[in-house]
Amino acid sequence: MKSIRLSAAVLGIAALLVLSSKPPVSAMGIGEVTGQVLSTDIRAYVNGAEVPSYNVNGYTAIAAEDLREYGFDVAWVPQERKIVIRYSGKKEVHPLPVQTASQPLGTKLADVLYTDISAYYGDHKIPSYNIGGRTVITLNDLSAFGSVVWSEKERSIRFTPAANDTGWFTANPLVVRESGTVQVDSILIGDPKITWNGQEVGRTIDYMPMLDVSWIAGKLGYTVQETKDGRLRVDNGTDGFILKQGDNHPELMWFGTAAGKTEIWKEPVKRGGKWLLREPDLKALFGYESVWSPETHMENITYHKLIVEDHGLKQRTDNFNYIVRVDEFLEGTSNLPFLGLEREINGQFVYAPVGAGGMVDAVEGGPKYRQDTAIQLELGTNRLRLRLTQGSRILFDSTYSVELPLRELAPIVDQNTSFSSGNSTRLREVSPAKAYQETSGSDMTFSGTAEMTNGTGLTFVIEREAGVEYVKLGDPVSAPFEGDRFQTKLKLPEQSGLYRVTAFTWVTNPKGSFEMPVAYWYIQKTDPAKQAK
Repeated sequence: MKSIRLSAAVLGIAALLVLSSKPPVSAMGIGEVTGQVLSTDIRAYVNGAEVPSYNVNGYTAIAAEDLREYGFDVAWVPQERKIVIRYSGKKEVHPLPVQTASQPLGTKLADVLYTDISAYYGDHKIPSYNIGGRTVITLNDLSAFGSVVWSEKERSIRFTPAANDTGWFTANPLVVRESGTVQVDSILIGDPKITWNGQEVGRTIDYMPMLDVSWIAGKLGYTVQETKDGRLRVDNGTDGFILKQGDNHPELMWFGTAAGKTEIWKEPVKRGGKWLLREPDLKALFGYESVWSPETHMENITYHKLIVEDHGLKQRTDNFNYIVRVDEFLEGTSNLPFLGLEREINGQFVYAPVGAGGMVDAVEGGPKYRQDTAIQLELGTNRLRLRLTQGSRILFDSTYSVELPLRELAPIVDQNTSFSSGNSTRLREVSPAKAYQETSGSDMTFSGTAEMTNGTGLTFVIEREAGVEYVKLGDPVSAPFEGDRFQTKLKLPEQSGLYRVTAFTWVTNPKGSFEMPVAYWYIQKTDPAKQAK
C-alpha cells in the first residue's frame, strides 16, 4: 500500500478531527481537505494492546494497516483501490510504540483529506478517511464485528474483535488472484490489412503486424488519450504506459505516475491518425497471451485480469537474507508474473541475483503457484524496490525501507528459498544463539547442529571493524563435523573493538565449488581495565 507517513509526533498521539462545512462527497476531489487533526488525550486499545490513534469527528480512529500488528490480516488491493481487514485469531499481537501527546490539547497536527480508497471489514464496507496518506477507520464503525467499550474515567476506548475462522491469514506478503479474463478472438492478420469482425484494426507494415493501440486498449479496459505534447497515454487507473513517436522506450505508469521505461523492438507508427504498434510489443506492454494460427492467419488474445493483495511487506527483519514470497491463485495461464526485488546501492538499484518458483503441494483453498526471491541486506537501513509484472505490465510496485538492527540480528543466514546454488550446509541451531555479543575476554566457543551437511566441516574467519570495512585477521579456523555437530574455539585479539566472526560452508555444483557464509556473529570486545573502573 502506498503510504506517506506523518511525523512520529503525529502518529504517536491521538487526534481530533474538526470538520468544517464540507461539500457533498460527489463534489470532492481526491486530496481535498475535509477537516483538521488536533491533539487529544484519548487512548485506544485493540486486542488489549494500545494502538496509535486519531479521533475523527469525535470518534477515535486508527490506521487500518496498523492492525497487522494487532492480530489482523490487512490487505491492500491496488487494482480495486480498497483495503480489506479480516480477523481469524491466528496471528500474534506485536504492539506498535505509542508516544504521549506533547502538544497542548486542540493543537492542529495535520489535515484530513478526501480519499477514493474504500475500506472493508470482511465483506462489509466501512467509512474511511485519509490522514497523511494513510487510510484510517473509526473504532465505533467496528462495533458490529466485536466489542467496543468506552471508559470516561480512563479516557480510553477498547475494541475486541469476534473470532472468525474465515479470515485469510497468510504467512506471505503478496497474493495474486485472477478476477476474470478478456478474450479477443479471430483477429485476421492480413497484408496489408488486419481485421476483426470486418473492421480494420491494424496494418502489416514491412512484414510486421501492427495493431491499432486505441482499439486493443479499449478491448482490454484501458483508456487512451493523446497529450498536448503529441504522446499517447494508455491507462486503466492502476497501470499503463506512454508512447512517443520515434521512441522505442515507452514510459511505464503506476497509479498515474512514471515508473521507469522499458524497451520494445520497434517504435510506434502513426498512420491516418491512428497509433500502430507491433503486436508482440503490445503483448509485452499489456501482458496478455496470444496464439496465432499459420493455417488460418487468425490470432486469439487472452488478457488475464489480475489483482494483487499486499498483506504487508516486512519492514524490519533479523536476517541478512531478505526473502519475499508471493502466492498465486491462478489457473490456465502459461505466463506467470515475474517477481523482481532490488536494493539501492550507492544511489542505484541493483536486482536480486535470482528468483524462482513453481507449483506448490496441493492444499484445499491454497495457492497453485508460489514464487520467491531474496536479496542480501546490510546492517541498518536498506532501501528496497519490489515490482511484480506480467510482461511489462505492472501488477504491483513498492519502494520501501527495511531495518536490520545489529542487536536483533539472527546468526544463521536464512536459506529457506526455492532456489539453490548447489549442495551446501544448512544449520539448525548455533551457540551463541544471538549474533551480537559483548565480552571483555578473548576466548570464545562457537558450536551448533546442522540439518544438512556438505563437506567435512565449516571454516571460521575473524575480521575487525575498520571504518566502514572489516579487515581479516589471521588464518581461517576449521570446525570439523562430528555427525551433524560442529565446534571450534577462537581467540580474539586483546584490543577492544567490534569483531565479526563468519562461518563458511562449501557450496558444490556441477560447475565447481565455492565458499558461502552460513552464520555471522558480531562481538563487541571491551577493555577489561575500563570495565573494572
